[in-house]
Amino acid sequence: MIRGFHLLVLLLFSVVLLTSLLVHREPMEQSKVYFLEHGTQETGAVNLVTALYLAYRAYDTLGETIVLIGAVTGVLVLVGGNK
Repeated sequence: MIRGFHLLVLLLFSVVLLTSLLVHREPMEQSKVYFLEHGTQETGAVNLVTALYLAYRAYDTLGETIVLIGAVTGVLVLVGGNK
């Protein structure tokens, strides 16, 4: 009975995920076109990949780095024990 419930929940989650991916495709296309047209002009970078990575995603990358450092520090504190 529980296995069937888990299977039903997994199936429902899969259907919701797939429909959300298929329905929300338009905003991704709009952002792609915007970055292609305005990316190098707004950032002043020569390369579009550099413009996207360093200008638009810099705060996201900084946040990911802070989370990674926090996770490593937490693991070291837990594994270090009393020395």
